[in-house]
Amino acid sequence: MSALAIRHSRDPDAAVVVLWADQERDLARRYDDESLTLETEFATGIGVWTAWNSSDTVVGAIAARWAVRHELRPGDLELKRLWVTAEARGLGVAKALMRAAEEAARRVGATRLVLETGLKQPEALGLYEYLGYHRIPNYGDFADHPDTVCMARDLRSQVLVVNGTMGAGKTTTAAAIHDLLIARGAHAAWIDADSLCQASPAPDGDRFNQGLLFDALAGAAPAFRDRGIGLMIVARVVEDPADRDRYARIFGTADAGPARVSIVRVGADEDVRLARLREREPEGPWQEFAAARTVELQSSLEALDLDDAVVATDNADPADVAAKVLDAAGW
Repeated sequence: MSALAIRHSRDPDAAVVVLWADQERDLARRYDDESLTLETEFATGIGVWTAWNSSDTVVGAIAARWAVRHELRPGDLELKRLWVTAEARGLGVAKALMRAAEEAARRVGATRLVLETGLKQPEALGLYEYLGYHRIPNYGDFADHPDTVCMARDLRSQVLVVNGTMGAGKTTTAAAIHDLLIARGAHAAWIDADSLCQASPAPDGDRFNQGLLFDALAGAAPAFRDRGIGLMIVARVVEDPADRDRYARIFGTADAGPARVSIVRVGADEDVRLARLREREPEGPWQEFAAARTVELQSSLEALDLDDAVVATDNADPADVAAKVLDAAGW
């Protein structure tokens, strides 16, 4: 396939409406139903993707919306109106449109993709099966139609761990990331992991209650997933190379597989971190511990080099830092 461009818009334009009219005529013929009409507006939509050929002509389109049917799950994103013109079929256009919609689904934290098709659309059934979709109970306006086929594909949860030494800005950055994702319309949650570890006494050999953290997350992760949350942000130091796999396993599911984990470290100069800690920690032993720990931990994290990227927070606006972290994580 050559010279194909995929473009995104919030709503269908005139060219897409014409394309979808062709689709309705085709389906009316296949299913012998001249009154067949399909939706062209999607109140909970996240957009429409169009495929354009080298002549700058629309040759395909697909839409996606958050599921509105009560029989579907929270976090389900419904794919609608996939159609490719007759002259463009067999060129990979449908696969490219599906991939674009699926990538958008991941960016907004969908946990599952669902769609409706039918027995008289064998090319569509073959495509969806090839892409890993499986049959689910029918839903929607055509649920009782004998030729209706509904399918789904589970999506991996994604975890972004904001790493960093004391005073680097982990918690502030994680909260700002969550704000940006919510503004995007994403299904996301964030956890200040340190708050789950404030327990005494800590076990021998686990000074900072890392075992307690992962036990607590293992209990919480299914609840977030059940509520349709596909994007998890965790503010927590990463000092153990095995932690990435632990997060992947805890936030993974049997159907979707292990979560995709990104680790981005935020950092600031030592004088900036010390100033923040003086403001944050009470005078006395806590300040003394924090001042020593931030230096020790910074050296350890640099030596370990477990991060996918490092983003500076010195005198930076938290929203700007959050945007850079999201870019670095590929979110």
